[in-house]
Amino acid sequence: MTQSLDRFFALNDALRTSTPRPDRQAAAFAAVVHAHGSGDVGSLVAATKARHEALKSALGGFQAPSGAMRWVYAAMLAAHTVEVSHFMGARAALRDERAASKTGALHAGGSRAALLLSLGEAGPQTVRAFFEMKRALRPPWWRSDDAITDTFAAAQVLAGTRPDAVRAAREHAEAIFASDRRARDHRREGARQCVLLEQAPEMVLARFNALEDARRADRYLRRRSDRSLTMEWAASGRSPADLAEIGQIEKTMPNHLTSMGFCRTRLASLIAFDDYGQDPARSASALAAVIAAQAAMMAAIAASTVATTSAVSS
Repeated sequence: MTQSLDRFFALNDALRTSTPRPDRQAAAFAAVVHAHGSGDVGSLVAATKARHEALKSALGGFQAPSGAMRWVYAAMLAAHTVEVSHFMGARAALRDERAASKTGALHAGGSRAALLLSLGEAGPQTVRAFFEMKRALRPPWWRSDDAITDTFAAAQVLAGTRPDAVRAAREHAEAIFASDRRARDHRREGARQCVLLEQAPEMVLARFNALEDARRADRYLRRRSDRSLTMEWAASGRSPADLAEIGQIEKTMPNHLTSMGFCRTRLASLIAFDDYGQDPARSASALAAVIAAQAAMMAAIAASTVATTSAVSS
């Protein structure tokens, strides 16, 4: 724990003292990508900055990824020693193929899928495989979310699994989770995670219930997490004993680092355990955790802005 936490702080500080520099949230999310990697801090920060500038040059100021997520993309490309040109090629190939695929819109102009596919071999066959996977996994329109579908479709392609096998495994996992009172509301996210991470849903459900009991009994984490996080922990193989380490890391993180939503807890989880390593397919789970933290952060900012505006108006 100490080594990864010290490394995270060093990366975060180096990013924040560089020019140009990310804001506090973006620096934290970019730093956690490298927390368990190899290489010295200076080289990783330089590689991340170089890719951030290359993304800015290629995409301009407003095309996705933008803002804090651009720093996360730059960090992930640097962590896997992938050049921005490879990412841009994958993005262009996806956009060219989208209309013919008849799978609807691509999230963020194809950037989300391109990031993951560019970590592997994003050739023509890979692009076609992505759209075949997306077609198989896309849910009904009333609960469609291209951000989720694109992320996991790309990851499953990198994992080398067939669309019909993924769909069948997900249906089985959903049925297992739906049979449990506490897990049923998180059956779909649980199914996505355990199929990608090749975890038996029966085992994941057992871990989920043990972790949920432990989380509810922990006065510190109970107010800083929810069952969605419990499901993430269960799918990634966490045990109740691991929660103490997550809580200890979170307590060590300074308040100014990130404090909105459940960002701190997700970051603490990613710092504490290297569940995904350098496997591009498994990186989707880490990316999903970072994206969830970003979503929580943006929702908290929006709520805070509305509350402040209302107070001023009244």
